[in-house]
Amino acid sequence: MADFEKAFARLMDEEGIKLSNRKADRGGLTFAGISRKYHAHWTGWNYIDAGATPPLDIVRAFYREVYWTMIRGEQINSQRVAEVLFSQCVNNEDAGIKTMQRIVGVIADGKVGQKTVAAINRATEQPSATPEEAVLMRYSLAHSARYHAIGMNVKTQRANWPGWWARAMRIVK
Repeated sequence: MADFEKAFARLMDEEGIKLSNRKADRGGLTFAGISRKYHAHWTGWNYIDAGATPPLDIVRAFYREVYWTMIRGEQINSQRVAEVLFSQCVNNEDAGIKTMQRIVGVIADGKVGQKTVAAINRATEQPSATPEEAVLMRYSLAHSARYHAIGMNVKTQRANWPGWWARAMRIVK
């Protein structure tokens, strides 16, 4: 069973335990990844409004109650998969859950129930690729990353991304 504390520590490494208000962030004012726009009633805002830093226990409780419980993290056998799903749900809960559901072959409804948990656990307990397929998957991912880097370095090349990624995905078909 996945451990919330490990997942929370990884999330805090990703999010940072700080106040942020970047224009490019659609969530607006955030603390430790908690958006005031989307979570206006979080008790930590009382500390911030008073010029103080919310205790980490308040941040931890928020993430456990809102996101870890939503993904049924304690029922997922793979720590890595639980951590990734947890992080992606914090970033965009609906897309994070639906993407995982599509990957494990259940109806992508955006809600983690027993069928989703069982499918995640089955998928992570069984080898899903032959050695040849594993090499091709890694090769495909490497090319996807290469194409992404080219587009990030030369913005005019971003128009080529759809074709390039389609080519990279054909490697594993």
